[in-house]
Amino acid sequence: MSNIIIIGAGVIGLSCGYHLAQKGLNVLILDKNEPGSGQSTKTGGGIRFLHGSKHNRILSSLSEHFWKKFSHEFNTDLNYNEIGHLFLSTKSEKINQLINGDDDRNFKILNLKEINSIWPHLNSLSFNHGVYCKSGGYLNQHQVIKGLVKGFQKVGGRLLVGVKAESLIVSNGKVKGINSSIGPLTADISINCSGADVGDLTKYDNIKEPFKSRHHELIIVNSNQPIPKKTPWLIDLDRQVHLRSDGIEKVLIGGFLGNNDVVGSKNYTPLISTQWRNNVILAAHEAFGLTSLNANVIEHWGGLYPGTKDYLPIIETTQPGLLTAAGFSGTGLMHAPAAGIIISDLVRFGRTNKLDVSVFDSKRFAEDVIIAESTGF
Repeated sequence: MSNIIIIGAGVIGLSCGYHLAQKGLNVLILDKNEPGSGQSTKTGGGIRFLHGSKHNRILSSLSEHFWKKFSHEFNTDLNYNEIGHLFLSTKSEKINQLINGDDDRNFKILNLKEINSIWPHLNSLSFNHGVYCKSGGYLNQHQVIKGLVKGFQKVGGRLLVGVKAESLIVSNGKVKGINSSIGPLTADISINCSGADVGDLTKYDNIKEPFKSRHHELIIVNSNQPIPKKTPWLIDLDRQVHLRSDGIEKVLIGGFLGNNDVVGSKNYTPLISTQWRNNVILAAHEAFGLTSLNANVIEHWGGLYPGTKDYLPIIETTQPGLLTAAGFSGTGLMHAPAAGIIISDLVRFGRTNKLDVSVFDSKRFAEDVIIAESTGF
């Protein structure tokens, strides 16, 4: 039986560990901190199926069943609110680019009259074009971590916290484990799922550093009015601001607002910005009309989106004995089940029949790449 070490107890590492241990493999997950204490719980809990990249749509579809069965399988209530998503723009080309010829029945193009007919309380919208995806919504990301830890340990997985992975143990070109803060830990296979820290261990020859991280922030504020339960997550593609309900009279607001600054992940602290808060409140007010300019801020937090240069993840066998699953660019929570399924296949069979995994290979960065995902928010 293969002995496997996973570096990182975030949602990706825990999902990979669970899927492998469930198949009877001997799996150890280690993390320098507590499970989910990195970026996995710094999100808005979003689960969505409409993306700018068809590859991300496939990962969402591959993950869907896992989220449907999660509460039963892990005996953990995720408070999964399936409200769907409504992408909005004043420009039809942005909507058409988002759909990109996809005739999925879950996606429906709507004009302003149709939007107002379905959701009369959104009568302040001034967008001419929208596309609605009825699937997805948001859940409690903290409960996801708790459930995965419990499930992983229930199927025989072992978890070590407070242990830092320092370097790879390599012999005859094959990774044989890691040197850690508690000494060497040997393994047949090591899997790097360490999020923003992935580049500390996984190095690439002839490829300029493919990983990059973006700082993001979120706030929860009071709304002008009660928000009906089935109001979709609203995304303004023009201003790059989004809003969803967070209870009857509260909403979550976030967005990059047209900025896309890369930040260093070393010694990163999740700072929050008064300027961003003021700007995002203004943008949300102008876009959706559900919140006022002097909205009461209840919570405000920041985090990292550990990503890559094209905003698609790296999921691969990086070298003999070492696999990598990282760089999800803000989709890590929603695509953690797919990552676990794919990594489990790669470990056990050396391949997967679930999708063409070559699109997530780091070899794509040997040449210049274009941004493949335009909806990371």
